[in-house]
Amino acid sequence: MPKRGRKIKAKSKKSEAEIENIDEEKIERGKRLFMWVGVGCVMAIFFVVWLFNLKYQFRINSQSGGKNTFNWQETKAELDKAMGQVKQGLAEIKQLQKNSAPAAPPELTPEQINLLKSKLIDEAATSTTASSTSASSIK
Repeated sequence: MPKRGRKIKAKSKKSEAEIENIDEEKIERGKRLFMWVGVGCVMAIFFVVWLFNLKYQFRINSQSGGKNTFNWQETKAELDKAMGQVKQGLAEIKQLQKNSAPAAPPELTPEQINLLKSKLIDEAATSTTASSTSASSIK
């Protein structure tokens, strides 16, 4: 008989854990719902404000007598001028790229190559001597 009581307690502990998980899931769902309701309300407020602003803009345009105050000719001229400047700038960039193209590397004579090799060998020998001297002084 005592074993049954223990099993019931074990089952009740499992059911308590399951109940806690279900409660946490409900809380998370509630939080998500609250978030979406908040986002929806903010969107609705923005939409309503936009509608009132649009209505106000239409009212202002109708009071001005339907005059078109936008100067299309001036805008077109400014746009053409800006495009001309862009094209001019691109042409200058292309010209600079052509002028600054890397030249072919100079051809070295065998004499110059041997001189460079000997300098490199001397520098390598000097650096290994210096590093071995400093390493022996550290010991």
